Amino acid sequence: MPELAEVAFACTLWNGGLKKNVLAVELRKSSRVFREINQDQLVESLLKTKLISSATKGKQMLFRFSGGNWLGLHLGMTGSLATEKSPYLAQKYDTLIIRQAKQALVFRDPRQFGKIRLHRGKDVPSWWSEFPIGMLDENFKIKILKDALIRHKKRPVKALLLDQRYFHGMGNWMADEVLWRAKIHPGLRCGEISAPRIEVLFKQILFVAKGAMESVGMHGGDPPRGWLFHVRWKDGGKCPQTGKNLRREKIGGRTSCWCPHIQYFN
Repeated sequence: MPELAEVAFACTLWNGGLKKNVLAVELRKSSRVFREINQDQLVESLLKTKLISSATKGKQMLFRFSGGNWLGLHLGMTGSLATEKSPYLAQKYDTLIIRQAKQALVFRDPRQFGKIRLHRGKDVPSWWSEFPIGMLDENFKIKILKDALIRHKKRPVKALLLDQRYFHGMGNWMADEVLWRAKIHPGLRCGEISAPRIEVLFKQILFVAKGAMESVGMHGGDPPRGWLFHVRWKDGGKCPQTGKNLRREKIGGRTSCWCPHIQYFN
């Protein structure tokens, strides 16, 4: 599933449509991504409007159209955005096509785990305002991490990092990256992390979130060389720090990767 930075980059792929009029809206009506909205209302709301702005929060996107119309997008596991030159013929997995004079803004989702939301009104949708503080927001403080660790003392720390109530936009590879850099075993219980290691963990959350946004979020592709990301799924993958074999297994319901030579339980 796309994470913080992948979603930020994907959002920019529609930026070529900013300040341009919507001439037509086409839907793949059988898609489950429309499960929470009225499809006819969606077409009516976007038709003959202009795309004004785009924004992301964690794994969510929000596109503002003229006339007080807001389109929310969640990519799910297989969703993607693209801008295609006109004339453009709809493809098999195209779920939403917003046609403009010289291009088409396309949302594709083969497995249909994504979600489309519609809001009409002058102000941003309430669900957008209610999302947790982002990891790169100036109000994201270490207290958020400390409170979460106390509240979930028995959870593996890897599972906690994936909890979107606290770390909005953190996904599987980012959580592994954070723990590898903090030298903390992904299975360590939250209540067993010492105060000094909490400080280190918080710094690495910020480092990975910022580094991902400055690389993947701006240019797409992969994080910088030397990150765990590049070897975590390779059979026989070696730790970039130690050169030793990495381990992989399910922890907290998700496959995790770590280096047993530097990531300990104590």
